[in-house]
Amino acid sequence: MSETTKSRSLQISPKYTVAFWRGLELDPDNPKQEEWLKAVDVLRDRIQGRFIKPAETLIDVDRANHQQTYGFAILALDCLVLETIQGFREGVTNHTRQSGRLFREFLSGWKPFIDCLGAGVVATKKADEFYSQGRCALHHSGATEKMTVGVSGPMMRFDEGQISVNRTLFHKELESEFDRYLETLADPLSVDLRKKFLLKMSTICGL
Repeated sequence: MSETTKSRSLQISPKYTVAFWRGLELDPDNPKQEEWLKAVDVLRDRIQGRFIKPAETLIDVDRANHQQTYGFAILALDCLVLETIQGFREGVTNHTRQSGRLFREFLSGWKPFIDCLGAGVVATKKADEFYSQGRCALHHSGATEKMTVGVSGPMMRFDEGQISVNRTLFHKELESEFDRYLETLADPLSVDLRKKFLLKMSTICGL
């Protein structure tokens, strides 16, 4: 098998390959809606199949445990989803040295996150704290000193330098945000958003 054939057969999601993506006719300025709906389904299948469903499996299994201990793993997967959504929104093809900013942009404009903050609290500052104590600590060392992850209380609480996360609510709200993004992406009027999505996914596919 040639290198070209191999690349075209690579899976970009559980159901779809690079070859499928290359076969789509996607022009944001002259859209064929049926083709764009297929493209949206590619992203849905990619994120759900690789991150959201695995996190939900951990949630379901953990629910039956006497001590629910999968919180960090669930939150780590959801941090990947969060950054990925923002990367697609902006058309960022390389996240190197971009992760902190992507987290800040996503969280500071996300109503469920803002609703967890008290009056006068600067959303960008707390977003940076979550990025440092959540995403970075978990991904770099698998542990965090200033964050607890559980299954009760509000989605997130900031208290004297400590962060508490209800990983079940966080996952639920994040999945809802992803669904809203897909709905917007499916709208033919979302030309700029579609261009950025097309740029990122085509880069993933080596185009």
